Amino acid sequence: MKTTLLTLVVVMMIPAISSAKVEDFNAMINENSQAQSQLHNELKEQMSETRQAQQKAPRKEMIADSDEVSNSVISPTKKSMLTFQKETVHYRPSEEKQMQRLANEIKSADRSF
Repeated sequence: MKTTLLTLVVVMMIPAISSAKVEDFNAMINENSQAQSQLHNELKEQMSETRQAQQKAPRKEMIADSDEVSNSVISPTKKSMLTFQKETVHYRPSEEKQMQRLANEIKSADRSF
């Protein structure tokens, strides 16, 4: 008798608890959607304010100083300067490049004879 009463109470409590959890979950979804729409509206307002400020602000053109231009120097850099030591020690050319090198060596040897 006690076990049937206990199971009856448990069976009655499970739907009540699950509906409360579902209601809480729906409330969380509603809160999140409201917060998202509020953030979306704030973002729209900020974007419109930024656009208005950009349109009102006078445009300034950038003029490069001749001193800054003359101080910069462009020079070629060797690839070996930028590679790691491990890459240079364990370097292996591709199979295609090795075959091309071999073909070029054979052609140059045939020309010399």
